[in-house]
Amino acid sequence: MKNTLRLAAVVILAALQGACTQATPAPTVETINPGDTIGDFLITTGPEAEDVLYSFDVSRSCTNQGEMSFSCTVSTGKYVNITTGLYDDTAYRATPTAKLNEDWAALNYKLFVADHPINLQAFGYVETVHPVRGIIRFWNVVVVTDKPGEITVRDAGVAGGKAFEGSTTYVFSEP
Repeated sequence: MKNTLRLAAVVILAALQGACTQATPAPTVETINPGDTIGDFLITTGPEAEDVLYSFDVSRSCTNQGEMSFSCTVSTGKYVNITTGLYDDTAYRATPTAKLNEDWAALNYKLFVADHPINLQAFGYVETVHPVRGIIRFWNVVVVTDKPGEITVRDAGVAGGKAFEGSTTYVFSEP
C-alpha cells in the first residue's frame, strides 16, 4: 500500500512538473517572397526574358554530383531562373497549348532555396521559347548576386504522374 502511495505521489509530481515547463517551439524557417535575400543572394522575379538564364542555358556549365544533384557555375550579376520548366511534349509549340495549361494546373511542385520554402504563387510564372521544345513554362523565381558565392536549390514534385526531385548548387563567380 505504501509503495502504491509513493508511486502515485511521484506520478502526480511528475505531471505537475511537466505542466509547469514550457515547450520549446520548433524553429521556423521563413518562407521566401519576391525581393527577399538569403545572404548576398536576392531572390526575385526575372526581368525581360532575354536577360534571364534558364536551366537549358546553364546546363553546359553544370557537373553531375550524383543522382539528380548538380553544380553549375554562373557569372555574378546574371539572373538565373532556378525552377524546373514544364512543356507540352506532344510536339513543338510556339504558343501555350491547352495541354500545357492542364499539366500546369495539375503540377505539384515545391521549391527550396538554402532550405527556405519558396512562396511560388507570389512569384507567378513566365514562359520562354526553347528552340527544340517550344514554349516552356517556369515559375518566375530568379536568383542574382553581385558577389561570388554559392547557393543550393532543391525542388521536388509530380508532373504528368511522374515524381521528380533534385538539387542544384549554383556557384557564382566573377566573369
